[in-house]
Amino acid sequence: MRYIVFISEQPCPDGLYTGPVAPQDADYFTRGVMPHLRPLSDEEYLHGPAALLHTGARYSYIVSGADIYWCVEWEPGLVVVKCSPDGRMAWTALRSPVPNFGGRPASEVEMAQFDEDEENPQYNLVFTSWDAQFDEDHRTWGAFEPASPGEEAAFNAAMSHANRLSTQYERDDQQHGECLARFTAHCAEGIRVNAS
Repeated sequence: MRYIVFISEQPCPDGLYTGPVAPQDADYFTRGVMPHLRPLSDEEYLHGPAALLHTGARYSYIVSGADIYWCVEWEPGLVVVKCSPDGRMAWTALRSPVPNFGGRPASEVEMAQFDEDEENPQYNLVFTSWDAQFDEDHRTWGAFEPASPGEEAAFNAAMSHANRLSTQYERDDQQHGECLARFTAHCAEGIRVNAS
C-alpha cells in the first residue's frame, strides 16, 4: 500500500512519486475503510464525490493492488472513493475520531475522553501524502521516490473512468453548493472506527 502524489517541479515523468503508507495507518485502512466500502454508481459519483474536486478539501491517493483510493478530509471526517481499472467505484464516509471535527457539537464527556496527542490515522492518511506533495523534507522523511512505470500505469488505469466522469461535472456556484450540501448530508455521521 503506497501513496501517490504529483510533484510538478520534479524531473521524473509526470512528476509522479510514491511513498509507503505507515504500517499502523495501512492496518487502520485495511480494517476500518475497506470493509465499509459500498458500490458507487456513475450518477451517484457525479452528484456526490465529484463535487469535492471543486473545493479546497485536502486529499491523498493510495494505491493498493490495481485499485486507487481517493481519501478526502471532509465531513464527517474522511471520505474514501475506490476506483478500479474496470470502471467500478465504491465509497464510504468515516466519522473523525476528533469529537468536534468540522465544528460539529461535542459533549463535555466526548471532549474529556478525547486525547489530542493520540495518533489519528485518518489525519495521517490524508496529510502524510499532502505534506510530501508540497515539501521536500516531508518527501525525504516519508521515503517518497519517483513512481515506477507499473505504479504510474496502475494509477492511470484505475483513475481513467473517474477522470472521464469528472469532466461531465458542470454546475454553477449555487448548484455546486447544493450538490455539496446533499452529499455532506448523505455522509451523515459516518461510520465509527476505532484506531487501535
